Amino acid sequence: MFSQFEGAELVAEKCELSREDLDEFAAESHRRAITATKEGRFKNEIIPVAGKSKAGEDIVLSADEGMRPGTTPAKLSKLKPLRRGPGGRLTAGTSSQITDGASAILLCNEAGLRKLGVKPRAKIVGLSVVGSDPVMMLYGPIPATRLLLKKTGMRLEDVDLYEVNEAFASVPLAWAKELGADRSKLNVNGGAIAIGHPLGATGTKLMTTLVNELERRGGKYGLQAICEGGGTANATLIERIPPQARL
Repeated sequence: MFSQFEGAELVAEKCELSREDLDEFAAESHRRAITATKEGRFKNEIIPVAGKSKAGEDIVLSADEGMRPGTTPAKLSKLKPLRRGPGGRLTAGTSSQITDGASAILLCNEAGLRKLGVKPRAKIVGLSVVGSDPVMMLYGPIPATRLLLKKTGMRLEDVDLYEVNEAFASVPLAWAKELGADRSKLNVNGGAIAIGHPLGATGTKLMTTLVNELERRGGKYGLQAICEGGGTANATLIERIPPQARL
């Protein structure tokens, strides 16, 4: 039986990513997510939820809880590999957190915008879906991105921000290495390693983050790429629509 853990290891091997590469990326994910939270970058995309603490006190959850201050490559290097036997590179620290969460976006055409009386914040420029090696499984975002760029006639360097799901550290690292992407544009507010991977909700969560960060920076184009089951993957290119734009 194939597993995503083994698939992530195969991706790391194929793209020659070392244990050190993975640990450094994971630590940076935590650092970026903590910085983004402190600076309030997620406030526009998180709806506070009332609840109870373990002590039974009323609390309001208004920030993600998975981030670990003080995470360093040195500390991560002490974790045991997930693969049994020699050669394992991935650990719990370089894997996404399984978390509770929900997310939503409103997707509609021009008729829907008129009916609702709302202005769009971004538009979809192009989409792609591909099938890749079902054993390696997590390599799919790379060919999905290549297909998307071919369909849209865009160059990766013309895109302002990239969101590539951090199912495992090897996934976005392989994506960046194989495509020659600018790492300073990749997952700028951290990713699933630090924030979590709520299955079934991550795709729209990443899109929400991408739109908000494009607005914050005044960027124009954003690209999202994410794995699916069994080796499939998709990529989406969006264009931010300024509030003053005429439709």
